[in-house]
Amino acid sequence: MRTRLSVWAYPWDLADEGVAAALDWLRDAGFDAIELCPNYHAISTFAPRNLGRSIHYSEQGAVYFPARAVRYGRIKPRVFDEPEVLGAYAQAAEHAPARGIQLNAWVIGMFQPWIARAYPDTAVENALGARSYATTCPASPDVQEYLAALVADLCEQYPVHSALLERPGHAEFAYGWVRERILIDLDPWTRFLAGMCFCENCLTAARTHGVDAEEVRESVANELRDRLSSKQADGDLEAVVAARCEADEEFRGYLEAREQTATRLVEGVKRALRGTDTKLSLTDSSAGWSPRGLRLADLLERIDGLMLPDATDEADEATRQVALARSARRDIELLISQWGSDELDPGSPEFAARLDRIAQLNVDRVAVYNFGLLRPETLRRIGGLLREAVAS
Repeated sequence: MRTRLSVWAYPWDLADEGVAAALDWLRDAGFDAIELCPNYHAISTFAPRNLGRSIHYSEQGAVYFPARAVRYGRIKPRVFDEPEVLGAYAQAAEHAPARGIQLNAWVIGMFQPWIARAYPDTAVENALGARSYATTCPASPDVQEYLAALVADLCEQYPVHSALLERPGHAEFAYGWVRERILIDLDPWTRFLAGMCFCENCLTAARTHGVDAEEVRESVANELRDRLSSKQADGDLEAVVAARCEADEEFRGYLEAREQTATRLVEGVKRALRGTDTKLSLTDSSAGWSPRGLRLADLLERIDGLMLPDATDEADEATRQVALARSARRDIELLISQWGSDELDPGSPEFAARLDRIAQLNVDRVAVYNFGLLRPETLRRIGGLLREAVAS
């Protein structure tokens, strides 16, 4: 089966251009798939091809399709207030098949500031007791229920081929912060400790796993205070974590509980998709230990697709993930993303090597970022080079 050429897209850019017209352009430019987001996080964008809405600003994020509130539990979707934008998904579902374009959903996971603000107990909380309202925690039962309901609601309304969960695991330190200000050097181990969540949901999950959660929290808090008082540096994060887990059974158990909550969230979304033909994919897993709690080996029987890490910057990890996916007892679709920009030199040796590498991985889809944010000719040129590479 040949590799599809896809593009990441925002519903407001399709709605403003006209969904049918935008899909015509994509078809004529050689694209045969689209990754359309039904929800999104806080963002400011400048769109050169959308002069009617050249700037799109969302302070906390929103839902961009007509979500049905009765389908949800405690967390109700915060639906965008423009009917034309909300109608983009229905129009894409109507017009994409006739143009030979596969419709996929690009679903944002934990980066949901509006949820963290409206439901503070779902926000990430560090060992020192400070909450981050940029991201929610996957250990929250309400967050798990909400994300499963959102994906099912979307895929029951529209014929989505694949729903890709972006970052459904535990957030990294400072992920999603607005105008980040950190004026001290934080080595990877300190950043990991600072990003560990100790919200009540995480503490409960750890206790259920047989861990003295309060002891782990106090230990991490004390270590953070010590490390933040003076500049320190440790080596490879995975090696440091492995050494700590070997020496500290409670700490190891706490990380195991984190992995279980992330896995449980993915399982919940998968269950919610029963009765639909939609495949479930995810990003940000790891072939080995995962700082986000998404260990790929534990998820292979629960997912239908996987977005690989960068094909060249993380070449070894991408190779390991491909090998794991190909060894699974089920067919797992592989997706890789290609960043686009005017600075990308299509004639450079570096880009040529990247095209060769993408072709060698033999993925099912290559998606270019992003339909609205690139000049049309830039998108067309990058797409054309990718098409040639995967066809050779």
